[in-house]
Amino acid sequence: MTKTMQALVWHGVGDLRSEEVPVPRIGAKEVLVKVRYAGICATDQEIFCGHYPYPAPYIPGHEITGTIEEIGEGVEQLQVGDRVVIDPAIPCETCRYCRNGRPEFCQHYRELGINENGGWAQFVKAPARCVYRIPDTLGDLSAAVIEPLVCPFGAVHAAGVEAGDHVLVIGDGPAAMYFVQIARMMGAASVSVSYKLDSRIPDMRKCGAAYFAESKRIHELTDTKAYQAHGGFDLVIDAVGYAETIRQAIEMVRIGGRIIFYGLKEAETNGFPHKEVILKNLTLYGRTNAPALWGKVIECIENGFLHIDFIPDQVVFPHEVAELLSKPQWPWVKCIMKWSE
Repeated sequence: MTKTMQALVWHGVGDLRSEEVPVPRIGAKEVLVKVRYAGICATDQEIFCGHYPYPAPYIPGHEITGTIEEIGEGVEQLQVGDRVVIDPAIPCETCRYCRNGRPEFCQHYRELGINENGGWAQFVKAPARCVYRIPDTLGDLSAAVIEPLVCPFGAVHAAGVEAGDHVLVIGDGPAAMYFVQIARMMGAASVSVSYKLDSRIPDMRKCGAAYFAESKRIHELTDTKAYQAHGGFDLVIDAVGYAETIRQAIEMVRIGGRIIFYGLKEAETNGFPHKEVILKNLTLYGRTNAPALWGKVIECIENGFLHIDFIPDQVVFPHEVAELLSKPQWPWVKCIMKWSE
């Protein structure tokens, strides 16, 4: 096997270089994966722009699918040639949360592409416990968007959807499309969407959304049966993360309702309406990774409860990525980078 590989290495603000670097050497209970596709998301753009606290240089890329090239000693559940996806979050397994079965709260977790070398390369290494086979019915391109599905799944799993709940999703990106599907799968009576782009409505309908309002006219949803059933939405999910959408979420949720804060367009919110949160007896949820739920998500996809084939709608090659990350807005739903056949 070759000793070197091509990789995209981030060297600092706006500096992403294609370089020849050593192929990672794996140890016991690790696997080496030949990367087929790797996703590109807003987090990668924030890293590129220097908004993450981890020092350069390293290889980004945390949405990864490929084929196992090599297995380390002690790996029994995987074989060379398996088609797999990788959970980039690597819990430490020793802190109090890991030992109590809550790895999503790990105090020392590492993450591929965030503070460890990731999948924007021909090969990536990962602990075997973080690697999952993908079903034969799922294509490699679609598998590349499983990771950004697991995070919304974990958020809704934490907040809960009761049968008959009316849910509002604020946003029209891929995460919002996942949230709509997940809420419907878990028993929501209806899902409404506050959107920005008219072009996203057909896909949102495909996901199961019933009511729509343009983001600047979100209060039109107060006239729907979904809102009026309980005097507000039982669960509101902010998949955008602006100060405005956070305020909208608090306004649109019912008394005693729940809110998931998921989007991160702004790091801070001035004028947070905490008085309304208190007086409405609201419960707020913030979630990122969900390492304990990967198996459930893959089973839901395999059995047809969640659909992801239509999400990736743009494929690029490594030499195009730096220019792409420099653009302030992207016209596609989800962009994937191709590394190998």
